[in-house]
Amino acid sequence: MSAPTTIPGYVTGTWAVDATHSDVAYSVKHLGIAKSRGNFTGFTGTVVTAENILDSQVTVEIDAASVASGNGQRDDHLKSGDFFDVANHPTIAFRSTGIREDGDDYKIDGELTWRGVTVPVTLDAEFNGINPNPSNNNTDTIGVSATATVNRRDFGVGPEGNAFLSEKVKIDIEIQAALQS
Repeated sequence: MSAPTTIPGYVTGTWAVDATHSDVAYSVKHLGIAKSRGNFTGFTGTVVTAENILDSQVTVEIDAASVASGNGQRDDHLKSGDFFDVANHPTIAFRSTGIREDGDDYKIDGELTWRGVTVPVTLDAEFNGINPNPSNNNTDTIGVSATATVNRRDFGVGPEGNAFLSEKVKIDIEIQAALQS
């Protein structure tokens, strides 16, 4: 889909991520046998749709201290210098550098900055559509799902060669964003 006319309701503009109806989550294997999951409750983001969807841009900033795994003791450990080091690196940021078609879906290339280290990352993205949101004055709202797998060691996160925790971290993103007037 290289032309926006193939996407019903597609419009150009700036869209603000609706954190209430969005989710940024992660999972990582613990002990090599089970996934430990969590998400971030504090984040902001902007999507700028261009005439050609492939020229669009995405930026997201995550409050690293908003990590929520369902266990306060684990959250405190994740916030420590052993992992996220939120005292020195309070945000995790993503900035797109390009969008490519991938069948009916998209690849969003970008840069992920975590603990002050910036690494190229590609998100596998699905454009879920545009609909008016009746609870927001029928403002046009877009939906996007995206996933990526990163190596936490590329960002200096957690101990190297740790048998308790996989180096691969899966990121799952569900975004709703409202068109700004």
